Amino acid sequence: MNTIVTHPNFNYLWEKISKEKNLNHANVSFDKFPDTWPNIFINKVKEVIEHKEVTYIWDFSRPEDLFLNYAAIKWIIDYCANKVRIILPYFPVWTMERIDTKWQIATARYFADIISNIPSWREWKTSIHIFDIHALVERFLFDSHKVNTETHTAMNLLKNEIEWKSIVFPDEWAYKRFWRDFKDYDTIVCSKVRDWDKRIISVKEWNPKWKDTIILDDLIQTWGTIIQTADKLRELWAKSVWAFATHWVFPNNSHIRLSEKLDNLTVTDTIPENINRAKDVLNMKILSIQELIEKVV
Repeated sequence: MNTIVTHPNFNYLWEKISKEKNLNHANVSFDKFPDTWPNIFINKVKEVIEHKEVTYIWDFSRPEDLFLNYAAIKWIIDYCANKVRIILPYFPVWTMERIDTKWQIATARYFADIISNIPSWREWKTSIHIFDIHALVERFLFDSHKVNTETHTAMNLLKNEIEWKSIVFPDEWAYKRFWRDFKDYDTIVCSKVRDWDKRIISVKEWNPKWKDTIILDDLIQTWGTIIQTADKLRELWAKSVWAFATHWVFPNNSHIRLSEKLDNLTVTDTIPENINRAKDVLNMKILSIQELIEKVV
């Protein structure tokens, strides 16, 4: 029987996934020493790790967890796992691949370098699975000679929720990225032009008048673009405005203000610590990535 190891923030998923896929769940203690460095211990290593295929669900929504996750994965490999699969639901970098200033640090590149240096074991390369990576080109930042990298999407989770709604892409990038997933739906494409710190939103193609609309994107960092897009849709007589994003960050609880501007805000649990932040927001819904993980394992 193969094994699943979860970062503590994803422990709520393991019971269902283990049952569905007939997996062992490794009993791991993620404690800390008095100086706050990780003190990690796994029970029954020989039974659940040695010569097993091991899946590790990594939560890297906080940068301070980098060493915790890296050490746990490296230690699984050192204890003779036959094959290691890492599921990284959210690839969290701010500067992404968009370097527009000479001295800017390419955090996406360097994070990919760290993950690429996770060693292989026995006859298998370590595989990395990422959901809705923010820019598809980032997939090629990983060293294919060292790790196998696969990208997945959570957009199919949304299709069961939207039914007759018109899909709104907030900019041309979102349209180019996801239009194939929604080619049978009525779509509206917006255009976003930056004027220094301001974003000017216009509807580039089709008309939202009297339509129930849902703004679609992979990532919501704050609320600016979504709110401005929602305001433009209402200005053009949209009947209702929803929004969906696979990943949501919302620093300073900006999701509360955003939800007030929308009829519904739907996101996934790729950043599990955010689930509790959504409990008191009545028009906010969390879709679980459990079934997507089950397809990867």
